[in-house]
Amino acid sequence: MGLSGAIAPGPLFTATIKDTLKYGPLTGPMMCIGHLFVEISIILGLALGVSYVINIPIVRALIGVVGGIGLLYLGYQMIKERKKFESISEESIKNIGANTRELKNDLLPPIKTGFVFTILNPAMFIWWFTIGNSLIMRVLAIGFMGVFMLFIGHWFADVSWYTFLSVSLSKGKKFISKKVYEVILLACGIFLLYLGITFLYESIPYFSNYI
Repeated sequence: MGLSGAIAPGPLFTATIKDTLKYGPLTGPMMCIGHLFVEISIILGLALGVSYVINIPIVRALIGVVGGIGLLYLGYQMIKERKKFESISEESIKNIGANTRELKNDLLPPIKTGFVFTILNPAMFIWWFTIGNSLIMRVLAIGFMGVFMLFIGHWFADVSWYTFLSVSLSKGKKFISKKVYEVILLACGIFLLYLGITFLYESIPYFSNYI
């Protein structure tokens, strides 16, 4: 699920491509550090805020429904617009072109960029307050270790993708073919549809107390 969000082109995707040609192959992971500062605050805030209501059936039911619908929508959009995403990623790389000037070694700017572009991306907050909130409710069933593992898995997806992207671009190679990118998006879209259906199905028993 983390990978499905990471690979879709957005502000951070474009900024990573741009800054990689300026700061080198460590741009991707540095961007993710800036991204991390925002997400860890959101995750902890949601976990602390919802933990006390985790055993209320109607709360679990409603969050499961909202998260399930959010996943279905995200999966549908990803499958429907995978060719559009593919064109966006290709166009971003094409427009930037080759940069032959010497790379800088300053890694602080990419961290700042990752932080700023995350803050200015409303889609990221919508994702966490709907789908992400549903995930946190589920993992809280095994305590804060579950929240920690959710965070590690989600952030590992971001770091893996953006490191792969920046290292490949810094070597002057095309980081991924259009066809492979489309297949990855299709697979992630199908997976999100499956999770959405699962969320909705598992929320049904919680409604039984109110019928």
